[in-house]
Amino acid sequence: MTMDQTELMAAAARAQNIAVPAVVAPTDHWVKLNGINFHYLDWGNEHLPHVVLLHGGSLTAHTWDMAALLLRDRYHLVCLDQRGHGDTDWTPDDRLAEDNNDLMLEDTRQFIEHLNYDPMTLVGMSMGGMNTIRYAARHPERLDAVGIVDIAPETMREGQLEMEAFRSATETLNTFDDFLNRAIQFMPHRPPDHLRYSLTHSLKPTAEGWTWKQDHRPRPGMQDLTEEQRKEENARRADELWADIRAIHQPTILFKGADSKILAQDVAERTVAAMTNARLVVIPRATHNVHSDNPVDFARELDAFLTEVLPKR
Repeated sequence: MTMDQTELMAAAARAQNIAVPAVVAPTDHWVKLNGINFHYLDWGNEHLPHVVLLHGGSLTAHTWDMAALLLRDRYHLVCLDQRGHGDTDWTPDDRLAEDNNDLMLEDTRQFIEHLNYDPMTLVGMSMGGMNTIRYAARHPERLDAVGIVDIAPETMREGQLEMEAFRSATETLNTFDDFLNRAIQFMPHRPPDHLRYSLTHSLKPTAEGWTWKQDHRPRPGMQDLTEEQRKEENARRADELWADIRAIHQPTILFKGADSKILAQDVAERTVAAMTNARLVVIPRATHNVHSDNPVDFARELDAFLTEVLPKR
């Protein structure tokens, strides 16, 4: 991380009222898994309990940075750029027809095998939360605890449409500041200094201007579905995710943003009720991006949960 980025990180932390002894950047790492090269961040302190964090769609491993500053002295944090996001490779053309959810589940399995932390905590937000749910249901022996951030088998369409509209309207813009201004309009609750810092990790320059570090290519077959077929496919996936939810028996915390337009309160309550050992925490002053909107409360609640449930070693 360059000095300019470190200064941007410090400005973002100040804007979010994050008080830490020092603003310390994570180290960058790369590994080849499941046929592509993955980038991930390591925040150090490997002697502490291991926590792996999976970001949401359209985000990157750096989405956890503000919360990580508050947690790094108590946990060993590792944050993955997932397939098609950040500085990780995109899915090769000859594998685009494969189910992306299955690819990401295998990515997660291989990444955790690569890290070889036994045991550990897995925390995922939105898309990363779905990957966390699916992994935890299949590999409970690797996990001491689970964190899920603002996602469940059923989501509200309103929030999805808003996010899709924002992404579509900002596919490519002329300048970095054009993106920043759009982000400020879309997320007026987030400090501009934090948005500026986040965008430095989420955007890349192109010949036409700037664009997202994300694979937006349509998947073969999905765009050809009728509306009825799409509803049937979504219902099938929701049923599978509910089955995975019921299979999770590790201590689990589900975070919901108080102002989320993705996760409804009743669905969140049904989700924790379907698990053996789960609790719901609603974070104030937070939308879908709970950990970014209110990193202080998010970090405090995650720390309190892990302090209670992790085995003392």
